[in-house]
Formats: sequence, C-alpha cells, structure tokens
Amino acid sequence: MRTPPPPRKPSTSLAAASPRLDAPKMRRAGLAEPRFGPILSWVKDSELFAAALGPENGTSYRMSRAVASAFPDKALVEISDTFDLEQYAGDRLCEATLRSSPYAAESSWWRRAHGISRSVSLGVWDVKWNDHDLVVVRASWPERFNETSRYYVVAETRQIVEDFTAAVCAYCNEPRRAVLAFRGGCWQRDREIHQAIQAASFDDLVLAGDMAREIREDFTSFLGAKDAYARYGVPWKRGVLFLGPPGNGKTHSLRAVVKLLDVPCLYVQSLKARYETEDANIARVFERARELTPCCLVFEDLDSMITAENRSTFLNQLDGFANASGMLTLATTNHPDKLDPAILDRPSRFDRKYHFGLPLPAERARYVARWRERLDSAMAISDEEAELLVVKTDGFSFAYLKELFLSAMIRWMSTQERGAMFTQLQSQLETLREQMRTEPSPTPTAAPPERFPFA
Repeated sequence: MRTPPPPRKPSTSLAAASPRLDAPKMRRAGLAEPRFGPILSWVKDSELFAAALGPENGTSYRMSRAVASAFPDKALVEISDTFDLEQYAGDRLCEATLRSSPYAAESSWWRRAHGISRSVSLGVWDVKWNDHDLVVVRASWPERFNETSRYYVVAETRQIVEDFTAAVCAYCNEPRRAVLAFRGGCWQRDREIHQAIQAASFDDLVLAGDMAREIREDFTSFLGAKDAYARYGVPWKRGVLFLGPPGNGKTHSLRAVVKLLDVPCLYVQSLKARYETEDANIARVFERARELTPCCLVFEDLDSMITAENRSTFLNQLDGFANASGMLTLATTNHPDKLDPAILDRPSRFDRKYHFGLPLPAERARYVARWRERLDSAMAISDEEAELLVVKTDGFSFAYLKELFLSAMIRWMSTQERGAMFTQLQSQLETLREQMRTEPSPTPTAAPPERFPFA
C-alpha cells in the first residue's frame, strides 16, 4: 500500500497567494481583465511600497501617508528645497499660526549680532493666504548621515496647494537681506557675509592708478549690456578673476563689487562635504546659481577649491550655456600659479583678470595719508616722517601696512606720549619686516586689465 504524499505547505509565491483569475469567464461577462489584480490582492494598498523602502529609507513615504490620512479628501504637496514657511510668514506674506498640538519641536540659537533666533523642526501650522485656508506640516528626521526636512502643504484643491507652494518657493529662492553661502554640501542664508558686503566700499580702497574706477565701470557696464550681447550673439555671462598676493584688497574689492551690482550673491566657501562628492557639490552650486540669474557666483581662494580630481566637472559647469544668461562668476586667488592653464588662460572662462600687486610708493603714500587723517593730534607724524615711512615699507602689502599702524597705536596708548608715534611705528616696522622674512614673498608682475566687450 502506497503511503500518501505529505500535505503541501501553502506557497508564499505571488501566484499562489493570489486567487486565480478566470479570464475567459470575465470576458464573457463583459468585464475587463485587471492586469495587476494579483498584486493588489497579495498585498494591502498601505503596504505596497513598504518592502521596497525599508524601515530607514521609508520615513518620507510614511510621513506623506500619515499626513494624507490625517487630512482625507484634501490635496497634498510634499516639498523641501527653497520652501521656507517661517521666512514667508515672517515677511507678512501670509498668516501662520503654530498649533499647540501635536507638540512642536523648536530649536533656538544665539548670535551676538542678531540675538536669539528660532526655527521649528517639527510642527503644524494653520495658514491663511489670499483668503484660502491651508495646513502646513514640517517634519525633520535623520536619514543616512544627514538630516532630512520636508514640508507637507494641505488645502482644499490641488490648484490652491500648488499656487501657494510656488509663491513661497519663488519668494524664498531669492537670498533677501542675506547671502547664500555654500558649505558642508548645502546652501545656508548667511547674514554676516551680507553685512560685510554692505560695509564694503571702493572709497576705502587704495588701488593702483584708476583701477577702482575701471572695476566699477566694467561691472556696471556688463549688467547694462544685456541687449547688446543678445544683438551680437554673445552669451551674456562672464568670469572675472582677482589675483595677486594676500592682503592687497581682493576680498574687499570683491565685496564692493557685489554691493555695487545689487544682484543675488551666492558665496562658495567650500566644496567639501562629509558624505557628498565635490563633483556633485559643484553641480549643485551651478544649478542653484542658474535659478537666480542675474547673479554673482563667488569662489574665494579658487586655487584651494579646484583640484585635478574635480577640475573637469568645474570646467564643464563653467562652460555650460544652458540657463546661464546673466551669470557673473567672481573668483579670487592668492596663487595663480596653482591654477590649471585651462582655468587661468582659456577664453570665455575667466576672461577678465585684475591684478592686485604689492602697493608701489604712490599707493603707499596715499594709504599713509589716509591714516594720518584718522590719527589723533597726539599721535600725529610730520610730513618728513610720513615720507620716510613710505620708503621703509617697500614690499609691504596693504594688510601689513594696516597692521603697522594698528600695532603702533596699541603700543602708543600704553604711554600716550605726544610726538612718540613715529618711534612706535619704526619699532613695529622692524618687527613686521622680520616676520615677513619667514613668509614667502611673492613678486607679482603688473598686467593691464582686460575690458568687457561692449563695456
């Protein structure tokens, strides 16, 4: 007698878990055959994507699903980049009331210049905008090695949700009363850099010849020449490089230019990030700049950012013409010899260069004269002493000249002896001269500035 086979275990396969569909019977009954019926009968709708996303990567989906469940029959948009409800409401473009329940997580920080600032990382707002009632939910959570933040905008209709979201994003895309600073792989609104730019002025600079006037005229002419560029088929974009040894006015001139142009400024401080490649960050930088044109895209100390590994990506982005109309790329370098010739010499990249060399006797005399105007009468130095100071400071940068006067003033204040300021200047001059001997002393060559076409 044969032993009956053991009972078969229920299969967990997709085909076995799904009821068999009788396609011929359905067609005879006039019913359309559901192509994906077996899948939906195998897994619940709410769990359809759970297996793919996993417990860690599925937070965004679970949040979106939770918000949709909390507001059934409402339109919902999930948004992250450039959307900032607190900035939009803070400028009184909508009314936003933070709900007391669920409890909102609020982080605070202090800066001496601005006092205490606050931001909500987890919260729900009731929003009134253009006679429409909306709800905005914000949630933040760790994802891999970074913090992810999302806004969820809810309203009666899809049109209201999209109109409100677009209005907030368009407004927050502009770095109002701030500079967009790129560091650590992301953009941040930086009011301190903005204040430094607003404090900069060409009147405070001592530059060779008519260089300050030429810089002002060239940059303002570029911004005003959009129609001329279009008429002659020339892309309305430029790269400008300020080069020369440190301490001779490059950074101050750059800030004065940004203030003069009064267009959005994007300030790249570093391309390094812990969990992102420099190539990806370069692409992110230029992508945001193209969204803000006309704008100034600033790279300070370019030679320390662009390496053999990321140079190709940087050049490709710099050469790109798509949506680059009105982009003015400004960069500084203390070491032009470290820049690849493809960056330094290739036309249409940095085709406008200003050389900030060590001050010649005429510039040093103007600089000393400005300090004499500021000095208290007890600190005054004679014309002969001023002339001798100009001669003895040969090879000094403007930064060293500034340090010479500041350190001499500090030492003079300990005695406040009338007529002794020049003695202190001489003493500090020798100290700084000795310090300069321990540093490399660049000997830049002066070069005539090129001019913008149509300027």
